[in-house]
Amino acid sequence: MSNCIQSVNHRQIKCEEKQSKFILLNPERKPVDYITVDGCIYPRGHHDLCCDFALNFDNKTVFVELKGSDITHAIKQVLATKQAAKFPINPNKMAVIVTSKMPKDDQSLRVQKIALKKQKITLLSGNSPLSKSLSEL
Repeated sequence: MSNCIQSVNHRQIKCEEKQSKFILLNPERKPVDYITVDGCIYPRGHHDLCCDFALNFDNKTVFVELKGSDITHAIKQVLATKQAAKFPINPNKMAVIVTSKMPKDDQSLRVQKIALKKQKITLLSGNSPLSKSLSEL
């Protein structure tokens, strides 16, 4: 499990998979726990619903899910990860969902966004590559 969580302080912390990428800009080089959730904390195929990565820093946990366009499913993965987390989760929570193409906003997506709000998880979504600085989150 310990190899799933790495403390890093790079200027750019990249979460990438296939065609999607999220870059956390860290100019002050603050320590960040980089957690590989899918395929490490939860072995591939073991857990259908889990996000790809999580980042812990400054009293925050950022759940990162890299997707094609199914944001509804991505939110379900984030909620399931929070529910059954095998790693520390900080009081301030955010979901970053990176898509390769923007999906349409339908009823099921709105329902999932409400579920996130109830869990006090802020949502940030956008097309790949998406980058945000640590101070913006």
